[in-house]
Amino acid sequence: MQPEFRTRVWYVWNVTVIAGDHRAMKLVTGSTDSLDVRYGRDGFVTVMNLLAAEELQRLKRRISEVARGVVNTLPASKIEFEPASHAASGETGIRKINECAERDAVFMAHAANPRILDIVELLIGADIKLYGSQCFMKPPGGIEKPYHQDSAYFTIEPTDLVTCWTALDDATVANGCLYVIPGSHRGEILDHDEPWLVGDREDMQVRRDQYDASGEVAIELQAGSVSFHHSRLLHRSGPNRTDSPRRGLAVHYMSAKSRWTHPTKPKPPYVLLRGREYDGCV
Repeated sequence: MQPEFRTRVWYVWNVTVIAGDHRAMKLVTGSTDSLDVRYGRDGFVTVMNLLAAEELQRLKRRISEVARGVVNTLPASKIEFEPASHAASGETGIRKINECAERDAVFMAHAANPRILDIVELLIGADIKLYGSQCFMKPPGGIEKPYHQDSAYFTIEPTDLVTCWTALDDATVANGCLYVIPGSHRGEILDHDEPWLVGDREDMQVRRDQYDASGEVAIELQAGSVSFHHSRLLHRSGPNRTDSPRRGLAVHYMSAKSRWTHPTKPKPPYVLLRGREYDGCV
């Protein structure tokens, strides 16, 4: 069951792969040949300090403007609230803002960042389209999200999308960072059919007997760092037990050769970010 729910720029980055070993590698002049191998094995990789300070501040400023209603690029229908917090003012009660990049030029510029697309190209190929985007606000007291797979919510085949998750604040165990089960992307999409209720928020989750979380890994990131994870990778986030927000911007990418599989809804006009389009595909 699947619920519905260029100009190339080369640069130097530091990559830390959390699963397997904890060594940092310095990759220079686009030497990314081991990144895809690790991604294929573990289903995720992290890239530290990918964003420049001014890029990070621009995103944080825009998120605040959207949340406070200073700009109206995202309608109220795209904003989700923390349980029982609909009356909260400003950013404190917001759980998630949907379709950020699709509706706002600042977030679209981030989605089209050549440094991000270079890595996405390495992972899924040269023809890249934007599938979707969200900003997860995770305010103080923000709730957890149980284990799930992104592709359970995506009506796209094949199920090989990649998510770039950018930390706008430091993401730690205390404030609700992501957890992943390395290698779980090599399995099938599991049934997301167990009800999950926190306060007045209803959702579905993967039944606990369908996976083994004993090897889960916490992905702690400094602000401006990113993680890339496969759309079949089992992942979750913890609650925010601190007095500060843990904001993260997720952008989902797919191959332009992918297929739209929803039985009734028409295919959205997905944006091509790099490469070319294909007849009969997304």
